Amino acid sequence: MALPDFVVIGAPEAGTSSLHAALTRHLGLAMSPVAEPGYFLTSGRPRDEASPPGHGGGASSAGPGGARAAGGAGLTSENYIWCLSDYETLFRGGDGRRPRGESTPYYLAEFSAQRRMHELLPYLRMIAVLRDPVERAYANWLAHRRAGLEPLPTLIEALDAEEERRAAGWGRRWRYAELGRYGVQLRRLYTLFPPSQVLLVRYRDLVLEPAAVLRRVCGFVGAVDPAAGFGCDSRIFAPAAIDPGTTRVVREAVPAAVDPMDAVLAELRRSLRPGPPPPPGLREQVLDRFRDDIALLGQLTGSSFAEWLDRGDLPLTAGR
Repeated sequence: MALPDFVVIGAPEAGTSSLHAALTRHLGLAMSPVAEPGYFLTSGRPRDEASPPGHGGGASSAGPGGARAAGGAGLTSENYIWCLSDYETLFRGGDGRRPRGESTPYYLAEFSAQRRMHELLPYLRMIAVLRDPVERAYANWLAHRRAGLEPLPTLIEALDAEEERRAAGWGRRWRYAELGRYGVQLRRLYTLFPPSQVLLVRYRDLVLEPAAVLRRVCGFVGAVDPAAGFGCDSRIFAPAAIDPGTTRVVREAVPAAVDPMDAVLAELRRSLRPGPPPPPGLREQVLDRFRDDIALLGQLTGSSFAEWLDRGDLPLTAGR
């Protein structure tokens, strides 16, 4: 069976799409051509009739815009690949020697998806990118507002409505608080997979030190030559010379050599530019929804996330 050796499992609005795009440029990896196939969010059929929309079935259509919740602002469709043979097809292009991977950011928050992953691929390696939960929730809400998929005018109102929306069958993408409770998510994941099979990456590090993060990720998934395996169009064209008197092009553009890794990093930095920070005072108003989970995350990982209790991913916020 042609199935993934590793999966980028989360979190939404934490750079997973950008990371996937960068990994596709590594010659030692075979990445899914579909960025978010979402196979393990399904139950092997188009719609899991035993579950409400957004609770482990096929396309999640509840919520504003219904099935059109796919468009714009980086949003992707929840019409996931549900047939195993179709899922396998995504990984048949490799030569069998390169690690195969895909990226679906909702896997981290969906325990039902993790159970399916464990049943089929118990030795799967997983990468989770963790972003300050307040900034993640705000970015998620803002993307929906801009795409016309969020009717409530403030994040606080949307957070207050989260449980009611869940009960009404709204899709997983509107669970702004739940998607950022990484401590609970990892505690569940570790009941199925050992922590040694899960690589945790800080979103802050992905933005500020992308080369180091790519080396860690590639090494973790078993890519040969993690640092130098990136390949891309290694030539760009320098600007043509212009005669200032006639504005006539007097010299054709000439190819200029570019290091492939530099090109990948440049594209990664462009795609990872953080959006606007949460407005003043918002963090203080919503932080209690995440405080206990941040403490749990620290206990599980042995790492400190104290800055999330203060001013979030401060280097990112300060640089905007």
